[in-house]
Amino acid sequence: MKSLMLRLLSIALLTSSISLFAADKNDGADANMLLFLEKSISVNPSYKLEKVTILKKEKFERLDGWMVYFVQIDLNVTKQNKKISVNDIIFSDGKIVSKDFLDVLSGKSVKGETSFGFNPDDYDEEHLIAGNINAKHKIAVFSDPLCPFCMDYIPSLIKDVEANPESLALFYYHFPLSVHVGAETIVKASILAEKSGQKDITKRVYEEVFELDKKDEQSVLKLFNNAMKTNFTISDINQESILKRVQKDEKIANTLMVRGTPTVYIDGKKDETRAMYKKFMKESR
Repeated sequence: MKSLMLRLLSIALLTSSISLFAADKNDGADANMLLFLEKSISVNPSYKLEKVTILKKEKFERLDGWMVYFVQIDLNVTKQNKKISVNDIIFSDGKIVSKDFLDVLSGKSVKGETSFGFNPDDYDEEHLIAGNINAKHKIAVFSDPLCPFCMDYIPSLIKDVEANPESLALFYYHFPLSVHVGAETIVKASILAEKSGQKDITKRVYEEVFELDKKDEQSVLKLFNNAMKTNFTISDINQESILKRVQKDEKIANTLMVRGTPTVYIDGKKDETRAMYKKFMKESR
């Protein structure tokens, strides 16, 4: 559903990706930005606009006088009467607004390289899976246990952090993708296993290859139980505390506009290379 909303919003905003504001750039720029967004996306039979909020704005270093706006768009899906929130990035100098820019040399989207800074409050014991929580450098990773690249990357990342506990701390956030049917079941079971005292459960899950012949929740949970030596039931993994943790991680990911896995942040900034942490590995040696 969220991917559909993003496509609808992209179409709506693209049709008005460059627009002139009536007011002076130094007078009510934020109000003009909100008004522009509301006019751009409010007319559509599939959803109704509830509210647009500017979460944060900062200078756009590539263009003098331009700002980057991080916005939250609250929608009501008409047919389902369901409320969802979608985050987006918009660029503006107060008179002109643009949805994106392209780098002349690389041809890459500038928007794709722009990210909301990681909230330090989300570095907590609940998400710490390796290293020292007070370590100088903090890594946050959003991952899906059925993501092929994650299966190789996460165990290696955990190993590196465990070998450098004084300089690195690793915080893990569940982000099961809809394309991986069964991932959310594994995530919920993993959370319960961790709550039950299995602190190394994330490492063990990624070291396991789950052959999902059947992808209904009962079948996936049976595979998990067999692999992890647990005996969880469907009701166990769907208790309120488990679902709240899944929703919490989803909310953090949505705020940061995480779209794929693994997505990595190092010291609050998104790391497209996923390897910047390695330069800090020698600090504790």
